[in-house]
This record gives sequence, C-alpha cells and structure tokens, in this order.
Amino acid sequence: MPAHQLTVTPLAGSLGARVTGVDLAKPIDEETMAVVRKAFLDYGVIVYPGQEITPEQHIAFATRWGELHLMPTLLSRLDHNPAVIEIDHQGRPPTTDIWHSDMSMEERPPMASLLLARHIPPAGGDTMFASQYLAYEKLSEGMKALLSRLNAVHDGAGFGVNAKIDPEKLPRSVHPVVRTHPETGRKALYVNAVFTRRFENMTVEESAALLGWLYSYCSQPNFTFRHRWSVGDLVMWDNRKIGLRTV
Repeated sequence: MPAHQLTVTPLAGSLGARVTGVDLAKPIDEETMAVVRKAFLDYGVIVYPGQEITPEQHIAFATRWGELHLMPTLLSRLDHNPAVIEIDHQGRPPTTDIWHSDMSMEERPPMASLLLARHIPPAGGDTMFASQYLAYEKLSEGMKALLSRLNAVHDGAGFGVNAKIDPEKLPRSVHPVVRTHPETGRKALYVNAVFTRRFENMTVEESAALLGWLYSYCSQPNFTFRHRWSVGDLVMWDNRKIGLRTV
C-alpha cells in the first residue's frame, strides 16, 4: 500500500503508536519504510494490527531493519526457523514479568524486538512499555551528572533457567548507565532489574540502593504505555530506549 495511505495514531502521551494501512505479508517499498521508520523513532513502540503473516514474512520484515539476532534460547523455534522463537504459555495466564530491556547483557543488544500474537489468553498477558527517554529527562540535573559518569555491568545470572537459555551461552557486558540513542541523539537510562548486576568498579552491595531506586523510578506510570493484545497484532519496540514487562 502506498505510504500516503498509512495512518500513524499515537496511543499514549509517553510513547506508542498504531500504524494501519500496511500489510506485512507483502513487500514494502522504500517510501513506506521511510514512514514506518520515522514512526518507530518518534514513538518507540509500534503496533501493526491485523497481520496474518508466516514466519518467513515475519523475518523478511525484520531484515528490513538490520541483521537478525539469534537468541541463545532453548525455547521452541517456530516452524524450526532459527530466527523466530515461540512463546507458548500452553493455555495458562502469562507469568508476571520483571521490567527489563531485551538482552542488555550482550555487547551489541538487538536494536528492536518484534512480537506477533497468534493466540491470546482470555485474561492477562498485556505488555507494558516504559520510555527511558522520559525517565532520563525528568531526572534532576544533579542526578543526570552523577549517572552520566557511571557504567553498569550486565549479565544473565538468574535469568537463564526461567527463559530456557543455555547458561554457557550467556555473555557479560558493560554499558553506560546513560545511553545516547544512535539515530535520534536523545539520552535514555539503560539499567534494568533482570540484567543489570552492579555499577562498574563497585560491589553488588554498594550498587544496590541506587539501582533499586532507578528500577522503581524508570517504570513509573507517567512514563508508560500498556498494550492489550489482539490476535494479529505485531508489536515492535526499540530496545535502545524502552523497558517492558508482561502483566
């Protein structure tokens, strides 16, 4: 569908938008991709409703954004495709998750994640997203100055079993606590309760109080958007500035 027939509708004051008028089962021209990319950078979370796509079409759209990330997980690969994992709760309500940024333990975490709803539970399973742009921007100047000098150690300790990830394949990386988005130039907080272990050159105990405050602060309601899933929703989010959890 031509780019001029796309509609971008904001979904919350903090982040999130719905893009309609695009069928991801079909090839997308560069003009349309330019509109979609702008929406992605502007809103951080994009909902593409009503998508009926195969794993191959899912992958084809993902590759328009860059190199695919192969998650080192033991979860099922959808239709045996190594680039698509299947999250199946087998009819049970999804377990409440913890605020996180996908795979921040890696030296080069994936820039985005794309999740397609094929089946949804009768209740629960909503996903909440939090803008780490806003979390950073609302800090005091003193706290910004402090955090801008800190790096944090990210690892997968305690995460691998629940996510069915092979512990032998989990990396450990150091990232700035305040990260500059490579495309927009805006600053965002980059710590999360799943992967961030401590500040660099500090112990876990020394880091705990400030990290605990940051985890609570960066997910407060005025930074968030809550998505209630429908079958056929494909949701894409920017891991460079977004935290998320399932509720």
